[in-house]
Amino acid sequence: MGPPRLFRRFLKQVPPSSSLPSRTAVRPPAIWGQAEPVWKALLNWLRSGDAPAERRLHTLDEARRDFANSLADLPCDDACDLRRRGQTARSLRELWHLRAELYSVVAQHRSQAEADRRLRLVNRHFPTSTTPTTTATSRPGQHLDV
Repeated sequence: MGPPRLFRRFLKQVPPSSSLPSRTAVRPPAIWGQAEPVWKALLNWLRSGDAPAERRLHTLDEARRDFANSLADLPCDDACDLRRRGQTARSLRELWHLRAELYSVVAQHRSQAEADRRLRLVNRHFPTSTTPTTTATSRPGQHLDV
């Protein structure tokens, strides 16, 4: 005995997972020491000297610069405070946690579209993953983990 007619009709309307739109999720950078095993870090350090540390500092400097540039035209106190905290961030992970405030300040003083644009400039410095967009109603019987 098959599923009821109404249920079959609903299943025909749900697009296959390959045709669902996907979104890019920005993940926080790994905490120091979690990115690669110690033996691998030691081997890379012996082979290339200080190149990984310099590359990491250069990436952090670029991210700080983009973060500050995103707030440069906002003269308000909260933007100045956030810019200062972004410039003194000690790691990419610390800067990653300031993204929500950046979005909020820019959206409040400019617009949400401008906040999205500026946040994309900052997000390019962080690891990303593409995941299909699903909702609880698009997949019957499937639970979403939040």
